[in-house]
Amino acid sequence: MQRLAGLRACLALCFALGILVVPGASAGTDRASRVPLSAFPVERIAVETRSIRRHLFDAWRAESPDAREQGLMFVQDGEMRPNQAMIFVYAPPEFVSMWMKNTLLPLDMLFVDPRGCIVTIKQNARPGSLDTIDSRFPVALVVELKAGVVAASDIRLGDRVVRVDVDWPKESVACTAPQ
Repeated sequence: MQRLAGLRACLALCFALGILVVPGASAGTDRASRVPLSAFPVERIAVETRSIRRHLFDAWRAESPDAREQGLMFVQDGEMRPNQAMIFVYAPPEFVSMWMKNTLLPLDMLFVDPRGCIVTIKQNARPGSLDTIDSRFPVALVVELKAGVVAASDIRLGDRVVRVDVDWPKESVACTAPQ
């Protein structure tokens, strides 16, 4: 009992002195520490549909854990055009869960496997929602677009995403919708 009281006192002192790190208080996840979109690297991506259409987007790239954590948090609707996107890069590919905490605009999400194939789509993710959006498969990319772009562009499971400026994916494969 005395040991527990000592631990509580130590934690209280650390918190009071600002030594204790609070989970979730990472860089970019509050409005004051947000990194502006202009600081993210930009590249072109294309979504190639099975109906032989190619949709080009200018994409901000989030590769580091901090950049991926911030993503499009606190971005106002007027800051993003329908021909813009944010890509989250995962190397090596992994199962990914996203949420919309501190995200102010509705988004469409494409989850893309290492071959460039779209394996999961979430349309019109609700701003501020803490609901988990799962990739369902290991992914190399998540592409976030303004809500409505997926429907307007007729983007579907089994379509392909290409990172134009970095020649990714290296091999051209025929994608099919996952079962």
